[in-house]
Amino acid sequence: MTRQLSLFVSAVSLGALVAAGCASPSNNNNPQGTAGTMGTGGSAGSGNTGGSSGPPPGLGQGGPFPFPQNKKSGSCSIASGTNPGPATLSAYNSWKSMFVTGNGAGGFLRVQSPQHSGGTVSEGIGYGMIAAVYAYDRSTFDGLWGYAKLHFNSDGLMSWQISSSGSIVGMNSATDGDEDMAWALLMASDQWSSTTYLDDARGVIDAMYATVVAGDGTLKPDKFGGMFNGVNGVAYDPDYFSPAYYRLFARATNNPAWSGVITDRNYTLLATVSGPKGVEPNATSTDNPTATGTYGYNACRMPWRIAMDYCFNGEPRAKAILDKLGPFFNGIGAANVGDGYDVATGNQTAGNHNMAFIGPAGVVGMAGWQTLLDGAYSFGTNSAGDNAYFTNSLRVVMMMMMSGNLLDYSQQ
Repeated sequence: MTRQLSLFVSAVSLGALVAAGCASPSNNNNPQGTAGTMGTGGSAGSGNTGGSSGPPPGLGQGGPFPFPQNKKSGSCSIASGTNPGPATLSAYNSWKSMFVTGNGAGGFLRVQSPQHSGGTVSEGIGYGMIAAVYAYDRSTFDGLWGYAKLHFNSDGLMSWQISSSGSIVGMNSATDGDEDMAWALLMASDQWSSTTYLDDARGVIDAMYATVVAGDGTLKPDKFGGMFNGVNGVAYDPDYFSPAYYRLFARATNNPAWSGVITDRNYTLLATVSGPKGVEPNATSTDNPTATGTYGYNACRMPWRIAMDYCFNGEPRAKAILDKLGPFFNGIGAANVGDGYDVATGNQTAGNHNMAFIGPAGVVGMAGWQTLLDGAYSFGTNSAGDNAYFTNSLRVVMMMMMSGNLLDYSQQ
């Protein structure tokens, strides 16, 4: 979540899904550590809660997957060179030394954001958990997950913004942070063959299903639907849609809504709001979604989330979007990708160059534009482009992806 959401109460309905039959309900890369404990889940969701039935195929087993893996996924390529791992690990360690702290973390670890007065946002915990699980850094992973659970709200999800002293600034959860934590937990269940992480993931996924999925499958930015152009409860953030996650959420919780109506509805919305160059707006309205607005610091994550679904699952709807984004960013050149574009025209609206935009563009390059991929990875090996928490966090996650180290472990 890169902007503060205005919170307004609106009805939360899962009736349509149920009617459709979709509901059932430090710098130490030490692989040792203590797994998390079960969080509070939602009231709807899992029909498979583990126990004597055992974990579903591909989850809670299969590891370890030590860093680096440097593996291709599906039809996607990875950054050129004999071993892109060291540069990725260097970026991870630099990020960790700059932004991960135990100060104000209640005995755990947190990702501090200077842009939030040294506080922490749930999005940052999600990025950190993703980076740590792929870096094979269990102590950091557990520290971040422990901090998240320390700040669960009554819905069983992390409050989206916490001050540097540990007080709640934003009580509501943020869907992007929630889903990234859930994915990281599923990967941790494989990385360290732990059904405890799997159960924790199920708790987060079920809580999301009970709070941020609308009756038609639309993914809401938060429990109350946010605000768009002064209208309560109708905001839609296309970049929160992460379909590769949802296929695994469905398997983990035995809830086919994730891979069915939720994935289908949000692909339809994404196609509606994507402009001729493939970029989509930071936010739009569920009442009248349009391909207008600005591709900025929310929207910039969409290419990565969609590319995962193509690379991991060969999804043709993802490839259709990448086939617009690839020529667009490749024509610009990786190092020249700016931090703002008009959705309707593709015209550049801001000219800063950083890994929040260059990194996801490089991930698009994995689907057939090697020069774009290599250029973005090369940019990332040198810097994030600035010293901001957000761009540095995305630098690490995108370099993990481009180097073949952000994988779907359930398929390995």
